[in-house]
Amino acid sequence: MKTILLNGSPKGNVQSSGSYFLAKAFASGMKEPCEIRSVYKEDRWELLQYVSQFERIIFFTPNYIHLIPARTLDFLYALPKGSEGQSLGFIIQSGYPESAESEIAGRFFKRFASRLQYGYLGTVVKGECAGLAIIPEKFGKLEKKFAEFGALYEERGFFDETYVRDFAKPYTISKPMALLLNMTNPIGNILGWHKIMKANGAYDNRRDRPYLRL
Repeated sequence: MKTILLNGSPKGNVQSSGSYFLAKAFASGMKEPCEIRSVYKEDRWELLQYVSQFERIIFFTPNYIHLIPARTLDFLYALPKGSEGQSLGFIIQSGYPESAESEIAGRFFKRFASRLQYGYLGTVVKGECAGLAIIPEKFGKLEKKFAEFGALYEERGFFDETYVRDFAKPYTISKPMALLLNMTNPIGNILGWHKIMKANGAYDNRRDRPYLRL
């Protein structure tokens, strides 16, 4: 069962990529070495030809408000029809805590695999991953879980539903939690996003709306 992991993050295979973090954790649980290739940083056609020799192709991708990165989506559309024994799997990570935010993408992936006549390994949706790129050392527990998940996948040949359901929690956030988040959001902006914007010289442009039609 030859498996390849594809990182769909625009950042590529770097430590600041949350998708790469999860892909590495997943692969660390497998006994057989597993390659992690970058959709964004490699030649598209060469990578398409290369992945065709693998039986299992697993995509790790961020979700930006119901939308995965454009080049990753373009790569998916360029995949040829699956041959006998080939399967696709998908792991979506996002900064939002609730997995409902990625539900549309999850449904699309399942139908997409079917239309291209691939087997379907499953789709994992994991929220609360915004900090992976900033403070990865704080996500040791998640890293361990993904290593366990990778080990079970290698053993069984598909995504374990117990882990899939666990990663998807919470599906939505409660009203009290939403109220609390709205109250603390200004503090989070000052301590988090404002600091990042200032470090990158973007703070003065934070309210720009370049695509607004005047």
